[in-house]
Formats: sequence, C-alpha cells, structure tokens
Amino acid sequence: MLRRLALGLALSTGLVQAADEPAPTRDLMVLNLAEVKPKSRSDEDVKTKELWFRRHEGKAWGEWQKHGITFARDAAIVWAAPEGRLQTYVRIIEVNNSANDVPAGDSAKPVTEFIIDRTPPAVAVTSPTPRTKLRGGQPFTVRWTASDANLAANPVSIEFSRDGTAFEPVAENLPNSGAHQITMPRDMTPTGVIRVVARDRAAKTANVGHADAAQLLVDSIAPSGQVTAPAISATTENALAISVKDAGPAGLASTQLWFSGDDGQSWVEGPTITEDFKTLPWTAPRDGLYRLALVSVDQAGNPTPSPKAKAADQFVMLIDTAKPTIALASAVGVTHAGEEKGDPRKFKPGDRVQTQFTVKDGNLAANPVSIFIQTEPTKGWTEIGTGLPADSAHRFAIPDPKKSRVEARIRVTAVDVAGNIGEIVAQESFIIDSVVESGGDGLDGLE
Repeated sequence: MLRRLALGLALSTGLVQAADEPAPTRDLMVLNLAEVKPKSRSDEDVKTKELWFRRHEGKAWGEWQKHGITFARDAAIVWAAPEGRLQTYVRIIEVNNSANDVPAGDSAKPVTEFIIDRTPPAVAVTSPTPRTKLRGGQPFTVRWTASDANLAANPVSIEFSRDGTAFEPVAENLPNSGAHQITMPRDMTPTGVIRVVARDRAAKTANVGHADAAQLLVDSIAPSGQVTAPAISATTENALAISVKDAGPAGLASTQLWFSGDDGQSWVEGPTITEDFKTLPWTAPRDGLYRLALVSVDQAGNPTPSPKAKAADQFVMLIDTAKPTIALASAVGVTHAGEEKGDPRKFKPGDRVQTQFTVKDGNLAANPVSIFIQTEPTKGWTEIGTGLPADSAHRFAIPDPKKSRVEARIRVTAVDVAGNIGEIVAQESFIIDSVVESGGDGLDGLE
C-alpha cells in the first residue's frame, strides 16, 4: 500500500522540524555539524530517496537544488551542508514509481529549516590593552567587541590567567554589552591574561571565540615610604632624604609629600616627584614643628593611604630659622665678682669677674653659650668659656694681656638646635691695666 505521508525531516540531533511558515532567525536551530543526517522513511514501499535543499540569500530564498546522490531505501541520508540558513526536503519515490512532488518555491512541505554555523564569534578586547598595569583587588572595566550572526543569549564570559596557561572564570553569562566591571584578582604577576570568550547558540557544541589581552601586570600592594632626614633645619628650603619601597612588580610612578603644622590635625599636599626617589625638595611655609608623610603611587595605580591624623610612622621635623637673642647685664659685659667693687670699667689681670646675660630662643641647644674676649681691635677673639648653660652667669679671671694697659671687649654667642648662632658684642670696652703708677718724685711745698 502506498503511503503518501507528508513526513517531515528531523535531524539526527533529535530536534523537531520547523513550522510551515519560515521561522524567525532567532528561533531557528543552529548547528555546527560538519554533516547533517536527515531522517526519512525506510519501509518496504520505499524505492529511493532524494534530498532537496535551498539556501537563504539574505533577502529571499534561493532555488531548490537536488543533492547529487539518490539514496537507496535503507541508506542514511548524509549531507555535508554548507554554512548558512537552509531548508531541506526529502522526496520519496516508492516501488510503484509514485513520488512526492518536486519542490518548487514555498509549496514544498514538509521542510526542515535550520542554520549551519561552524564559525566562532569574532572577539576583540579593547580594554585593557596588552602590557597594561592593573591594580589587584580593585574594580576594572573590561571592554570588548563580539560579533556573530548567531550569538547565544548572554554569550560572554571573562576569564583570567596568571601566565596564559590555566584560566579561571571571573564573570560568566554576560550580555554582549561591550563592557563589564570586574574585580581584578589579587594574584600579582607580570604575565597576566584577561580573556573574553563569546559563544554562539549552536546546539550541543557551541562555537566559541575568544580574544586575549596579554602581558598584563597585576600589582596588589601599595608602595610604602618615609622621610628620613633632616630632623632639624635652619632653613625653610630643604632637600628631604626619603626612603620609598614598592614590594609589587609595577614600579613607582610618583611620590608626594604631605605635611602638617598642627601635629596631625590637618594636612597639606606638598610637592610631587616622579623620578629619583631618594630626595624630595620642600619649602616649609614658616618656622615650626612639622609632621611629614609620603603618599606614593605605583605604576598600577596603587596609592599609599593619605594621612588623616597623627601616626607613629610619620617623620617629625623642626624648621627653625631664627637666631637666639642675647642681652648683657652691663654695657661693658663684665662686672666685679668679688665683694670689693672697684671701677666698673677698669680691671687688672687675675680679677674675678662675671658676665651676666639672658638668652631667648624656643629651641636652644644644651649648654649653648660661649664667651670670648678681644684685647686688641685688630686681633681675633679669644675663647673664655664654651658649652656654658644659658641660665647662669659665667665667672672667670681677667686674663693677662702681656701689656701694661689694653682696651678689652666681651662677646657672647648662643646656638640653638638648628645650628642658628646668635651673638652680642658689648656696647663698651673696659680697661685691663697691669701696671700701678708710682706716686711721683720730689717734695711738695719747697717752692
């Protein structure tokens, strides 16, 4: 008995046939098979089978074409289908030579419509670019392009590898939006790879395309550093000695000085250097005690935290440009130290005298005072005492000038911790007389 059943074609994948009306492309089954095997009748009434197919040319269907091989009743139909949108139709010729109609236009029924796609999606990573330096553990937006006529829904995945061999997923099932923010893995490496993978919707085994951004440097550690010197300076302009270290692979990009003149309550951004991370020039705004901190950034963008308050790792520096001020208690600089008070401007060698003074400075050195005497205007100063305390008079014996009579002058200096030296020279000189004049010769009253 003839069976003129309009059997539809189903593929060996087990997918059902398409409806009579052409399906929208998005609803069509997509296959990446090298060969398709349409199912067909093989009962005793079948004599031979013909495979007919046509291809969609973009705007319309092309003409029906007959496969070059006529298949026997028990033979499987095997077709190396080209890529594209296709329809197939199996024409049955029975043993009594009755046959299905030769397909023409859209009248052929039933047909199976599907897409053969063996081409992976085209993928490109636009950010990061190769050799970019990235911050581990921080957000980063990966950007890409992925194109394919048959992309799957949510087709994109992002993967990361430390060395380009083993990849781990970072984000999966992403829409093809062209951008997605990830958190960079913290694994530090100079050979990292970000891979963007795109899949199409081919059944069973999807076509997979990918692109890599390679030779990425990932650095997860911020630099550290301190000012190391000087602790005290007598000038506002200084070349600060600094020590900056970067434990990660990125390398230093910049170091900036931050300073506080109110013991860490508020902070001001200072100068920045981008090379030679050994000294940093800084001009202090005024005298005072400063807290100094370094904020460094590596080439991956990892910054040292900026200072917020007083901390133990900050460097403390005193800027003192003012010299100590000195005042003498007497105009000549010395007074008799014993009980007998003679001429306040005349002394002999060996007389015990004292130099009384007051010294004012906020940062005096320990025992900062030195006292000098000059016995001839054309000669230098001779040290009387040094390393003297600032809060008491200094007593000494008038030296012997080795001349019968000289004019002498006193000079006092004081030094602060910054090395500033203040001095004062007595306003008036005094006499050192080493010879007592005789009473004269002859007799009075004989004239």
